[in-house]
Amino acid sequence: MIKHIVAWNFIEGLSNADKHVNAEKIKQELEGLKLLIPGIISMKVVTEPLKTGDFDFILISEFESEEALASYQTHKEHQRISQFGRSILCNRKCIDFQMESE
Repeated sequence: MIKHIVAWNFIEGLSNADKHVNAEKIKQELEGLKLLIPGIISMKVVTEPLKTGDFDFILISEFESEEALASYQTHKEHQRISQFGRSILCNRKCIDFQMESE
């Protein structure tokens, strides 16, 4: 299983109301990809992380394989959501790793 964690900050100049509305929109769309793209095990978006962290918006997802992750990354619906995300999010950081079987 592959773990894919991505974190962003909102661009400067967005109001708190705009941040909230846009975060909820992207959250629903990203979490909905589980029903559209084969190989996604789970997709969870955190829109209100603790203030002790460095990021505003976090995606935590799991994939069956590296191939499934690659398919997700190039899927047209993911690309559409990403394009919108780039208009309101910045400072992207990504961590991908293989989970060991327990």
